[in-house]
Order: sequence, then C-alpha cells, then structure tokens
Amino acid sequence: MKKFQKQQSKTAKFLFAGVILLLAFGQLKAQDDYIKRYPIESAKVTYNVKSPDGNGTKVLIFDNYGKRQSVHETLKKHGKVIKDNLILFNNDKSYIVDLLENTAIDQSEISGMAMNMVKGMGGDDMSASGKKVLESMGGKQIGNESFLGKNCEKWQVNTMGKTTMLIWKGIPLKTESRVFGIKSLEEATSIKTGLSFSDSDFEPPAGIKIENTAEKINESMEISDEDREQMRKLQNMSYSEYKSILKKDNPNLTDEEIKQSYEMMKKLGKIFN
Repeated sequence: MKKFQKQQSKTAKFLFAGVILLLAFGQLKAQDDYIKRYPIESAKVTYNVKSPDGNGTKVLIFDNYGKRQSVHETLKKHGKVIKDNLILFNNDKSYIVDLLENTAIDQSEISGMAMNMVKGMGGDDMSASGKKVLESMGGKQIGNESFLGKNCEKWQVNTMGKTTMLIWKGIPLKTESRVFGIKSLEEATSIKTGLSFSDSDFEPPAGIKIENTAEKINESMEISDEDREQMRKLQNMSYSEYKSILKKDNPNLTDEEIKQSYEMMKKLGKIFN
C-alpha cells in the first residue's frame, strides 16, 4: 500500500506538472500573435512549499503580462538541498534549468504544439484556457475566497484524490492536495505587483550547459524505468480497484467524479509511458 501511495503521489505530480507547463506555454508567440498569460503587467509571488519530496520555497516573477516569466523552486530534505530548479520563459524561448547539475533543457521547439493546444481550448483568452484545463481534469469552481487580501476563484479537482486551488488573476496563490492520504501544500506568502526586472532574470545563468532536445524533459521529471513500470500497473488497474482505494481516502466523492478521475488518469498517464 505504501508503494502504491508513493507512486500515486509521483503520478499526480507528473500530471499537474504537465498542466502547469501547458498553461505556461500560453505565454509564447504564434505567428506574431501574443497571448497574454496574465491580466496584470508584472508581479512577484513568493510561496512556501510542503511536499512528500521535501519542503522549501518557490518564487514566481513575470513582466509584460507574462511574456517573460521565471519560476525558481528550491526544496530541502533532512537539511540537504535536493532540488534547485528554474523554469524560464522569455518571448519565444523557454528553458528548464537544474541549478544543482548546472544543466538546462531548451524546450522552445515544442512551444508550437503547446500553443495550438492552448488556442484550441480557449483562443486568445488564457483565463478561459486555464479553466478548460481544470475542467478536463474533473475540476470545477466551487466559489470564491479571500486570500492575502485578494478575491480568488476557488477550484476543486478530484483527479486521483482532492486538490483545492485559490486562483487570482490566473495565478494559483494556494494549492492544497491530498492524494491517497499524502498531502502537499503550496501557499503564497507575499504578492507584489508593478515591478521592474532585468533581462538576466529570464535567462539561464552563465556557465549552464544547455541541451536542445525536447526528449530530455522526461529526464528532468526523473521518470525512471521503475516509475514507468509502476505507472503501467496503475494504468492496468480496474475501475473497481481504483474506486475502492479512492473512496477510502475521500468517501464524499461521487461515482461521476471518480469515473472522470479514472478516465483522466488513464489518458494523461499515457504521456509518461
């Protein structure tokens, strides 16, 4: 059971990472038409992160309505830094940077495909696209809630567990997940708007080795052969098995929510196999 819980947590992390990347790609250009990621020009948001992988911080900065963006996440476990990553978007360029390994992946070449997906879901309205992504994962807006003085949309997603998000101006300010008893929390501690940033804030640091290949993305997500085998087992799980385990963790889920979660898990899980 513990091994299954660990794999469920890892699978959920991969799936939500895919959603975040998809939303972020909406900042890129498509035939000189620019899609605004955010309705505000610039901001800096600082988060505390608590996850099964470790605890730490995340800092989001962007300007020009998201045309340039940086996400810097650092995690520690038992006092040791285990993750120090940057996700950068700069006009039509994008990178995933591993500061511990001094390496980066240039993922710009896959931006066109992602852009077509974004435009297909919501046209030039990134807010609509983001909501459609959440809805495709069985999510729904369940109200509004004030957080750090901001009026946020409150969303709930029941894919392989329960995830609650508070979203302001397209920015998730609080994301709380419980996947088969395993909890994670990402919570903003400060928000500043109307800021100016330097060009270097959105470029890989000097001395970083850059690899220009989209196939390296799976390596950056640390999907081992063992992980893939466990994902295949998860995909082969019957609906009745899945429902039984999910109900133990969240007995209030309806049959329809479980069915949507199961179907979405099967579809999205194929991405990593």
